[in-house]
Amino acid sequence: YKNIATHLSKYKNKILLNFSAYNDVEGAEIDSDADLINHVAVGEMAKHCSNQGIFLCHISSDFVFDGLKGDYTESDPTNPINKYGQSKLDGEQLIQRHCKNFIIIRTSWLYSHLDTQNNFLSKMKSILQKNHQELVGADNIFGSPTSAMNLAKAINHFLLKSRIGSNQNLNMIYHFADAGRVSRYEYLCEITSLINHKFNLQNTVIKAPNSFFQLKAPRPQDSSLNSLLFSKTFSHSSQCWKSSLSETINLL
Repeated sequence: YKNIATHLSKYKNKILLNFSAYNDVEGAEIDSDADLINHVAVGEMAKHCSNQGIFLCHISSDFVFDGLKGDYTESDPTNPINKYGQSKLDGEQLIQRHCKNFIIIRTSWLYSHLDTQNNFLSKMKSILQKNHQELVGADNIFGSPTSAMNLAKAINHFLLKSRIGSNQNLNMIYHFADAGRVSRYEYLCEITSLINHKFNLQNTVIKAPNSFFQLKAPRPQDSSLNSLLFSKTFSHSSQCWKSSLSETINLL
């Protein structure tokens, strides 16, 4: 991380989009790289952007919240309950402290059709294609599943619509997630149903409490996000999570 500014100085960009993240929630409990990537390195990016007059667009997480409320707005108090969430919040705070021109976008349960590391949909496809699997989904954990494609479209729309450098509607935190609140169980049921249909498989899903999984990192019970501020500010509405998921699985 000490060489971040040196590497970034090779480019003559006016905007920096930071999609880098340590997103292994379980691993973050024991791996110090989570703090280095999500917190310390982000601070170095923020300082570089401030020194060079670069606009920084940074992606953060619903896990900065404790999950006791749900439907979180940007004005709700943060209170992460695991080390991943804390590292993401610490990164946000360094941007706010050091960067002159930025936007932070929090998103939720991000997935993609691409076979990338730690992509939930990609993992489920691999498991389900073995066929006749019985998967288990937590029925007491809620969030807002979000297509990476939709997040990319929202960022592109924002960059085209906003006036970078004017500070109007900038230097702020916004939420952007696909519309809806769903349990892990319901989300997994929808994934399984769509993949079963697409590949002619016969997998099933059963429900269980989150305690069944014996995870190291506690999860927020309801970290669903309210994206109304982003929608109103930039005239760009969220898509229903079910239709987004269907469109993404069609690309698998």
